[in-house]
Amino acid sequence: MARILDEDYAYATARIRALENKLITPQQYQRMLDAASAEDIVKMLVELGYGAGDTDTSQPAVRTSEKLLSDEMKKAYALVRNLVPHPEVISLFMRRNDYLNAKLILKASFLGSGDPGVYAGSGTVDPAELHGMIRDRNLSELPGVFGKAILECIDSYSRSGDPQMVDFILDRAMYENMEQDAEEISVPYISELVGLLHDQANIRIFIRAKLLNKSRDFLQRALLEGSRVQKRFYLDLSDKPLDQFFEAMRFTALSDLALMLSEVFKNRDGVTGMEKILDEHFINFINRTRYMAMGVEPVIAWLFYREAEIRNVRLILTSKINGIPNNIIGERLRAYA
Repeated sequence: MARILDEDYAYATARIRALENKLITPQQYQRMLDAASAEDIVKMLVELGYGAGDTDTSQPAVRTSEKLLSDEMKKAYALVRNLVPHPEVISLFMRRNDYLNAKLILKASFLGSGDPGVYAGSGTVDPAELHGMIRDRNLSELPGVFGKAILECIDSYSRSGDPQMVDFILDRAMYENMEQDAEEISVPYISELVGLLHDQANIRIFIRAKLLNKSRDFLQRALLEGSRVQKRFYLDLSDKPLDQFFEAMRFTALSDLALMLSEVFKNRDGVTGMEKILDEHFINFINRTRYMAMGVEPVIAWLFYREAEIRNVRLILTSKINGIPNNIIGERLRAYA
């Protein structure tokens, strides 16, 4: 593709800077936490412009909230794709939802439940079209690595009957696909960002596997290849306690995470604490774009701010619906700016 120049993004950056001022503030989150019901939160979100304009606020939040949030994420991706001169830089990140939808479709097919019904709506391929492609084994319009992975999932399940292999195979292919796209786009920030997502995925896999006493064989199948910290690093520590893993991390490209993660587990904050540390580490990377006058980087950063915002709103709504106390909800909210 043509070389991406910062000046190509002067208008897009100006628009994004204005949109950053419309991100939900800590005060607005507090209003949501203080709301009497999830239905009141839905009304607040509609007032903030969330959704496609068709939300029936008289309905219970359990019926309306997921569509409201899904519509908002679709709007965000549609806005930036129309805003930028190189839509492929946005498609790279939208592709994550294609892989998620493929997982849903394949698992539903393997388990005999037909159409999953609920999909991630912000992908590059319409979920109904993707369902048809997989059903008919007509995958030629998908990226090569994606189509190959779908066929590998089908073959693996036919031999093992293990639907978990779908996650392993498609996750591996997704990161390979994203790294291929990033290499073609050739913007250092995008390559670094994809690499960071890749590395954080492996940290999550490794720590969760250790907490569940999973075997080295499980890690061999689940861990992703490549990026800054190689798969071999994790496998060599598969039989060691977590404190040794964190100590070894100090001598890798992820050294800045080692102490923070170690403290999380010393304090028994577990997976919830780990997720918060990793999210904050990722947002700190994204925040490097704050003082860029123009470029593709602030546009991508805004997308991830919106994703974090929508995750926070989903957490608040789900917790309100299920009667979880405000102090617990507040501890789990992620900062995004």
